[in-house]
Amino acid sequence: MSKDRIRKHYEPLVGDDVPGFRAADWSDALAQQIRFAVLGDNVELTGRRLLDVGCGTGDLWAFLRDRDIATDYLGVDLVDKAIAEARRRHPDGRFETVDVFAPGGFPAESFDVVFCSGAFNLDVGNNREFLPVAIARLVELSRKVTAFNLLHARAASTYSHCFYWQPEEVRDMLAHFCGRVEIIDDYLMNDFTIICRK
Repeated sequence: MSKDRIRKHYEPLVGDDVPGFRAADWSDALAQQIRFAVLGDNVELTGRRLLDVGCGTGDLWAFLRDRDIATDYLGVDLVDKAIAEARRRHPDGRFETVDVFAPGGFPAESFDVVFCSGAFNLDVGNNREFLPVAIARLVELSRKVTAFNLLHARAASTYSHCFYWQPEEVRDMLAHFCGRVEIIDDYLMNDFTIICRK
């Protein structure tokens, strides 16, 4: 993973008057909300400790709060500017600049649920090598569920700076360290979610 490449891509997108979905490089707010709903509708979150990896400006926190889902939430991101904006927009949330993939950091099973929405979409040059390592780390951090979404290879239009996947390829990649793997790919043409349950 190239941290510099990630920061270079996302930092210019963050601004006081920029909607969160744009700062996260999503196409529109509705698509972002649909992706969040997949988590909220398929994973029990109430009363659980949730880590939101690649939280951007805190839109998932706002989504959960608006739905009255009471969870012990922590949002983390590599981009300092995004974390600062998340704290400004959502002073009731908890946000930190953290690289969860770096050595050290949070101990194993620090959270009940780990979610990662959109953080694997950027083509960083080694996506196929990095994804299984990254998901293994997220599964390690979770006591119960790890859920993440990826861009679908069936997308009608694609962007050169993004990386696209076949769901079956990802399922096979994760089979040896994820317990029960569920693929949800019926909500958007260009996206799918994988839920790993221990």
